[in-house]
Amino acid sequence: MEVKVRYLTHEIAKSFGSAGKVETIHVSGDIRYEDLLDIFREKLSNNNNVDERMMDALVFICGGRPLLTIKNETLESDCTVLVGYADTGG
Repeated sequence: MEVKVRYLTHEIAKSFGSAGKVETIHVSGDIRYEDLLDIFREKLSNNNNVDERMMDALVFICGGRPLLTIKNETLESDCTVLVGYADTGG
């Protein structure tokens, strides 16, 4: 299954090792949204220039719902995850 990821800024994308603001993550089998969050944690930990606590400053949204609130649900096909700063707003 493919998960499309849209990072709100180039800085966030770079922190996760992505060259652009949009990337595709390939996952296999039935996984939960919590497993997807673990993938993001691993990608972030691979970047030695970024503190792991950055995860706390970000929000991960799929289908208008934060992944933290649906972490025990099974990942739906054609999921697009938006990754942005938790304190964005207007």
